[in-house]
Amino acid sequence: MDKKIGHRIKYHRLKSRMTQTELSNGVISVSYLSKIENGEVEPRQEVVSLLSKKLNMELEADEHNGIEFFKAWFRHLLVGNRKEAVKGYQHMKGHMNIADTSYRNIIDIHRLSYYILINDKANKEKQYKYLHSISHSFTEAETYYWYKFMGDYHFSLLSFKKALSFYQRAEDYLRYPIYSLKDEENDLYYLIALSASKLRQTHHTFSYATKALDYYQKVYNLKRCAECHILLGISYRRTYELDKAKESYQLAATIAELANEHSLYALCNQNLGKVYSLLNKSEEAIGYYLKSYELHASESISDQIVPVSSLMKEFYQKRDYTNADKWLQKGLDLSESLTPLDSIYVYEFKVYWYLIHGIEDREFVSLITKKVLPFLDEIQLPYEKYKYLKILADYYFDNRKYKLAASYYNYANSVLSGVYKERW
Repeated sequence: MDKKIGHRIKYHRLKSRMTQTELSNGVISVSYLSKIENGEVEPRQEVVSLLSKKLNMELEADEHNGIEFFKAWFRHLLVGNRKEAVKGYQHMKGHMNIADTSYRNIIDIHRLSYYILINDKANKEKQYKYLHSISHSFTEAETYYWYKFMGDYHFSLLSFKKALSFYQRAEDYLRYPIYSLKDEENDLYYLIALSASKLRQTHHTFSYATKALDYYQKVYNLKRCAECHILLGISYRRTYELDKAKESYQLAATIAELANEHSLYALCNQNLGKVYSLLNKSEEAIGYYLKSYELHASESISDQIVPVSSLMKEFYQKRDYTNADKWLQKGLDLSESLTPLDSIYVYEFKVYWYLIHGIEDREFVSLITKKVLPFLDEIQLPYEKYKYLKILADYYFDNRKYKLAASYYNYANSVLSGVYKERW
């Protein structure tokens, strides 16, 4: 029995503000219409035609047009086309709905993706909770999108370990009917590589970025090709294959320029700066960081503070505290409106304020032990935790508190060993 017909008739009746008595009059009984709308009977075609005429609606064509519209909207979300996604959402909100309940869950799940894309925090949280409450009833295809967007949700909260876990669960559902299957499959591969990179899981990053790159090269998706090359460059840098890292970043930069992707070109310069910093070529590193800073000028604050942080730390390493303080102040000013969940650099600037200006024992230690470390435990970023533990250990060592220094060095090394166990 096709229950969709009844659902569509009910939807259009309600949309037209007609009662069951008004719609059924002269066609069928009210009780029979009620059974049709509830999916209890399948009406004859002539009955459907008469009801459609009274509703002044071509039901089949309307459903087809609605579904095609939503598929196009899904596509805008998939490729991150914010402008078209917003336009489609406004059109949908003002003029469209869909009577067929088999599509409602898919649409509602994609609403979560939309709220994440436009960074609507309030609606993102509300939609996530709603979907979580009905997720037990999802079909296999719906479950795929639910896991994928749960990954996006946790990624947006900097919970990269949870994000990776949900992306990997989504991968198990790729065998079910999914719109734009090959695009979805490789988008998921890229997201797995990206979240694995945030967790410094080098092997997974390299493996999935390579698979995604192979596909994106075939379909000439320049933006994604550049993004994959950046992830490969990060993997090479972390295994100290620095020539290969530079080659990957430079290739990504060439593609980004061709595609007119200024944000990606800035990211390439940022990562090239990190390579030269590892090579102890501080002037070259600073040059790339400055280029990244200039290119990020029109980007979001979260993006702008990344090169600011790198410049601050590079000058600090050179013991050029005047310039380090200059970039520290820029970072503090930029991050004033952000929370740690917006950017992990919020705490970094506060910690470096003490390092650059001199440390008051109680406040500095309290900042790291009471705020920074618990936050990093909460979002499960062990490598960043290792870095702050080492900063604290160095502080105690410099102040001749060797027992405390030894304790924190041991703690830092134990955290780091856990990172290296997971990264492969």
